[in-house]
Amino acid sequence: MSMKDRLVDQAKKLASSGRVVRVVSNDRVMRLATGVMDAKNRLRAARERAAEAWDILLNGHALPNIDPALDDEAGVHGAAPARAASPRPAAGGAGLSTVEETVSSSSKTPPASARAHVNGVGANGAGANGAANGAGANGAANGAGTYVAAAAEQQLATQMASRTSLSRIGGRDVFEKAYKFMTADNARAMGVYPFFRPLDFNNGPEAQLEGRTVTMLGSNNYLGLTTHPKVREAARNAIDKYGTSMTGSRLVNGSMRLHNELEEKLAAYHGKEAGLVFTTGYQVNIATISALLSNKRSVAMIDKDDHASIYDGVRLAQAAGARMVRYKHSDPAALDSALSEIADTEGALVITDGVFSAQGEIASLPGIVEVVKKHKARLLVDDAHALGVIGPGGRGTAAHFGLGKEVDLIGGTFSKSLASIGGWLVGERKVLDYIQHFAYSFLFAASAAPPCVAAAMAALEVMQEEPWRQEKLRENFTYMRTELQRLGFELGKTETAVIPIYIRDDLKTVMMWKSLLDDYALYVNPFITPGVPPKQQVLRTSYMATHERKHLDHALEAFEKVGKKFGVI
Repeated sequence: MSMKDRLVDQAKKLASSGRVVRVVSNDRVMRLATGVMDAKNRLRAARERAAEAWDILLNGHALPNIDPALDDEAGVHGAAPARAASPRPAAGGAGLSTVEETVSSSSKTPPASARAHVNGVGANGAGANGAANGAGANGAANGAGTYVAAAAEQQLATQMASRTSLSRIGGRDVFEKAYKFMTADNARAMGVYPFFRPLDFNNGPEAQLEGRTVTMLGSNNYLGLTTHPKVREAARNAIDKYGTSMTGSRLVNGSMRLHNELEEKLAAYHGKEAGLVFTTGYQVNIATISALLSNKRSVAMIDKDDHASIYDGVRLAQAAGARMVRYKHSDPAALDSALSEIADTEGALVITDGVFSAQGEIASLPGIVEVVKKHKARLLVDDAHALGVIGPGGRGTAAHFGLGKEVDLIGGTFSKSLASIGGWLVGERKVLDYIQHFAYSFLFAASAAPPCVAAAMAALEVMQEEPWRQEKLRENFTYMRTELQRLGFELGKTETAVIPIYIRDDLKTVMMWKSLLDDYALYVNPFITPGVPPKQQVLRTSYMATHERKHLDHALEAFEKVGKKFGVI
């Protein structure tokens, strides 16, 4: 036997000896070995945490995750392993906006006047025509003005990029997190805060914002019924007859024949046995999910991209012991795999949006229904953005696929196509009867106000009496989708009245929103992190049956010019 063979033999004997095996299998030794082998990754994570802490020290905390679908702490069944976020590209890279490229070419030290503008941004420097607009209509793209705009916008971009949640801050004063929240104040001071903008009035395809008429591409008034004469008259008549409120819950003094009448009409419209009217659409999901998933043998099986109201309903169910499992977005195979793993003693409620509110994508309902039936689970479809938009007579997702009888529960809101405030659920009578007796958020909430119920009922009638509205809506969003794609915009998988324009950069999304509004009087909705995942930032547009071709062509002209200005197309 050669020396090499003898050494290998001795090594094998040593490795298999009881003493070595005991040492190697010891938990502490294993953790130590794992720590040593993973030292590189641990150091990288420590550097990232230190960088985040330094950024917070300089800039304060950013917005928390407003969409629970973005909670990375909960896994997604069927999704690929999460990868670390890529660092921001270097100056001049494809991911930079025009203003960021300006920063890289500017001098490192701004002139005194520029520093004064940065420190005093607000008052005169942050208005619509101020230097903070960056390359705006008044030619602030030169000299100190460019540096001011770029520096201020770069600071905002850094804040928006931070994904540290304020909700983690704790201590004796529960207001501490509020005092440290600076992002919104800074954005307001720079004139680039896009949210909670108060409209003077909203007349459908056009609205008035701060005294200025704008083309509205940011409303969910899909059929344009909020100003329909019949809907307005129904609300006025209800106020005259019933007053403005029931001042009580449905359980005690808040139920009226008006509520029952609408419930019967909604059930008949969807071909279901019974209906239930709620005070808000958000409440539909909170009440239904928490009532049905009320113990440790219940599982909420939800699409990763489901609406926040679904997540909140699941959280209430989790408080009672139910489990949450998320499956890969609109992926029946992932749902099948997830349902295969639940115990025989557990019951699952699969919950999905019919039309996803940010993407405009229709759920893969045929595959989902097949999987649900295979595993003897139950299915709830949230049709908030589908009612009036897809399906025969606007009946929504299940009707769109001819699966109305296969879906157990269908719910939604009055606040889109039904031109009111409130919510609805249809399904089996016994199931709805159980929900209304066991859902606290239904039992102890004031009932929907009579004018809201009357307006929704009138809108439901108009929807059926005027089928041209759905046809016109489809014509409008098909035209816009075709033309936006022709211009070179990325639109994802939208098939409905919601058309997202993917920008994939926080700062560029906000600046494009501002340019569209300031320069072209076009109102759209910017979705930025942490409201959407990184690299999923969009300008969300939505369309109505009452949009005329002049509104759409004006929008296309604005999108083309702004898209080219910011290098998106």
